[in-house]
Amino acid sequence: MKVIGGDSVKYDVAVIGGGHNGLVAACYLAKHGLRVGLFEKNNFVGGMASSPEIWEGFKVPLGAYTLSLFSKSIADELGLFERGLRLIPKEPGMTVFLPGGRTISSWSDQDKMRKEISAFSQRDAESYVRWSREWELVTEVLDYIYSSPPSSLPEALELASKAARFASSFGLGGLVDDLPRLLLSPASKLLDEFFESEEVKALLVEDALVGELVSPSSPTSSLVLAHHYMGNVTGKRGQWAYVAGGMGALSELLAQRCKELGAEIHLNASVEEIIVKDGRVAGLKVDGKVVETQRVVSTVDVRTTLLRLVKEGVEKGMQRRLRALRSTGASSKLLIATRGLPKLREEYAGAAERIFSSSALVLESIEYAERAYRDALYTGLSSEPWMSINTQSYLDRSVSPEGWHLLSVFVQYTRRDLPGGWTQERREELKERVLETLSRYFSDLRAERLMLLTPADYEAMFGAPGGHIFHLSMTPDQLWVSRPLPELSRYRTPIKGLYLGGSSSHPGGGVTGMPGYLAARAVLEDLGAVKQRRISISGFVIDRIKKKIRL
Repeated sequence: MKVIGGDSVKYDVAVIGGGHNGLVAACYLAKHGLRVGLFEKNNFVGGMASSPEIWEGFKVPLGAYTLSLFSKSIADELGLFERGLRLIPKEPGMTVFLPGGRTISSWSDQDKMRKEISAFSQRDAESYVRWSREWELVTEVLDYIYSSPPSSLPEALELASKAARFASSFGLGGLVDDLPRLLLSPASKLLDEFFESEEVKALLVEDALVGELVSPSSPTSSLVLAHHYMGNVTGKRGQWAYVAGGMGALSELLAQRCKELGAEIHLNASVEEIIVKDGRVAGLKVDGKVVETQRVVSTVDVRTTLLRLVKEGVEKGMQRRLRALRSTGASSKLLIATRGLPKLREEYAGAAERIFSSSALVLESIEYAERAYRDALYTGLSSEPWMSINTQSYLDRSVSPEGWHLLSVFVQYTRRDLPGGWTQERREELKERVLETLSRYFSDLRAERLMLLTPADYEAMFGAPGGHIFHLSMTPDQLWVSRPLPELSRYRTPIKGLYLGGSSSHPGGGVTGMPGYLAARAVLEDLGAVKQRRISISGFVIDRIKKKIRL
């Protein structure tokens, strides 16, 4: 790792941001023989996919805490598994605390899942088979769409028409007709259609809420649900895993791969300006020093890139539309270090193995989430927030010192635009609410060390606009060809040589690596190093559906 020195530096491509997308982009560009320099303002790589040693001996997951969406094809192509990337699948994936000491868990194995659900409703156990089958088709198609540049409206219509004809020939026409309903409905409506048990619905609804200021009854919340069902980095669709050694181990392996390929990483390097001359990139200004380059991939937020770092060349109309984009941060995190494993209340002690092995959810019903959402709308903070508690140290002793455990508590809803701001008083209020809620399930939670990260902290530390962990809200008007704007959706900008490769680009947020990969491809296409990639229902998609969908 380097810190930029006093002399002028010259690169074929400069990458702004050392999060996982920036690292992926740098790897692919360097892999094609380009001289690449990456500039990261923090003293560690990974951004919100990092786990620096904030406390001695602890690998603290500042942002992302579990992995599923990262592209397996990227991991395979860059040889990450060969270089030591190890995943620890969470089985069960989630466990919901229910009243009276009961729990319900999710499993990647469908037979286990049916058995789990049958304890609450035999009818729902059978409905789950149909639920899984429908989402399997959706995620297979979306997976390919998300790994390609977004289609224009005419291309999308043509693709949909071909997909419908193909699906009909296999008797799946009804599923394709259902796609708009599955993707655009409120999650609660879909769950009501499939399931009768409130406990089962509580187990399945969390994926529709993560990171967004939406409730189960919000229109299009099922779109977020689909996004979280798509992962297959472990080889099992929808399964989530911990990265052995902490989430930052993934980013550190990407950084290692960058170095092997010849890319140079500069830490503690704040980019102040993208230098533009005659409508094209001429370099960067980094901590007062000039970096010469004619191509830049920015993996920071699109508004930071085009409204702050670029000083000229963005017309007024685009500036207004960029400012109108929505990033409503809704999540916080409380990190807790404890001596020894926290003790569960007696009524939950029998489920300790599944609780500590999975993401333990404080979300006992859809109505619980609705109340938390309404609270946040009116006051900025949920009086009873829903939470996801992850104790990676239970399965992976490398992330905390001997005799200690580390709990990562994801909390919603906590608005960035909290009335009165995130004062110390409001921060203490949130801590108290989280700890009070946890006390219903843990009898002895001795928090020796605490670290609270609010949306305001995510904005300050990682440049996440509005404190939004996905950079831009994942709503239909800000996805696919509209992410971030139609004329910017192919990763290119009005500034020649400037490309967008962060979470505000297609396919969006989460630890996927795809925005960085697709931005790098756009650079390589423009250099003539690779051929342009287009979505086609033939070939790859057909082969996938034939193999994956049980007809």
